[in-house]
Amino acid sequence: MKNTTMINQLIWSIGILTLTVLSLQLFKFIIPYLHPSQLLKYKTEDAYALITGATDGIGKAIAMELANNGFNVIIHGRNAEKLKSVENEIITKNTTCKVIHLIHDGSESSRMNVSSIAHLPITILINNVGVGPISELTKMSNQEIDKTIMLNTAFPSQLTHDLIPYFKKPALILNVSSYAGLLPPPYLAVYAGTKAYNNAFSISLARELENIEVISLLTGSVNTGSNRKPVSLMRPSAETYAKCVLNRIGCGRQSIMPYWQHAIQTFLISLLPQKFIDKATKNALKKELAAKGTK
Repeated sequence: MKNTTMINQLIWSIGILTLTVLSLQLFKFIIPYLHPSQLLKYKTEDAYALITGATDGIGKAIAMELANNGFNVIIHGRNAEKLKSVENEIITKNTTCKVIHLIHDGSESSRMNVSSIAHLPITILINNVGVGPISELTKMSNQEIDKTIMLNTAFPSQLTHDLIPYFKKPALILNVSSYAGLLPPPYLAVYAGTKAYNNAFSISLARELENIEVISLLTGSVNTGSNRKPVSLMRPSAETYAKCVLNRIGCGRQSIMPYWQHAIQTFLISLLPQKFIDKATKNALKKELAAKGTK
């Protein structure tokens, strides 16, 4: 009888301890998503935000959202006509917003001349531009590999290096990474590698810099110009995602999935057997490759 009581007490204690640990983990997960955005902390007088890859998708949506919040924007892209079109959209909705263009192909050269904007009160840098070709590694050209690595890693690294001395502090750097850097899928070897770099680069900077907030944005599937899959609970529009990104500013994390549904999705996937994950992702991406080949 005594032994039975002791066993019951032990089971009860283990249960309470397990429940406490799970509750703390849940609390830790929820808190960053409940934390009010600190975006306006960076809206000093005449403040500018620089957004790379701002002619479409997430970059464009973030530029529009920042303009809606009273920031002047410096939009980067490769195509002058597209940049002008985005500027017109911004100014139509925000007549007092100042819009500056930066035309540069980061896949051709990692260094962009920032002398024309060095005098501006820049408080936000968003390293968004990137490319992620789905392909077997051996079927990618050497040039395609070089361009992907340069655009996704060297270009944001050099731009961040060149802009930090000119920031008006306090300042903010957002680096768009991907869940692919955490759970690398097949047929995205180069892209996944660059996104793992983006995440590590961002976290290291967050630990290094003072009076500059740095956050790595672990991005899941988002409906954009390059991802035409329909909007769903697990695939937000670029506009919805942009709002989530800005809502996470000041969350206290160095790395976060701005869209909480992506965080839950990634957690649930991580619980599955690795062989199952590998097989499922390989089959899904094989279908995408086949569909791409028939177009």
